[in-house]
Amino acid sequence: MYLISQVWSKAKFHTVISESESFHQKALCKLEAQGGKVVRTERIDNTLGSVIVNGKRSVWPLTKSEGAGPDV
Repeated sequence: MYLISQVWSKAKFHTVISESESFHQKALCKLEAQGGKVVRTERIDNTLGSVIVNGKRSVWPLTKSEGAGPDV
């Protein structure tokens, strides 16, 4: 599970991505204290083992044994 929020602050969108609810809430509170406004928050269950790398969602093996070997 991970949480994604978008915050509008200082004429820009800031994206907060966290796996911990407490860390996520602390980050949002910090941005709100600086004058930001939470525009969108969503929770996504990580059932397929996907991760976000450089802003793009990629499929990621759940364990090392499920990943492709070096010869593939």
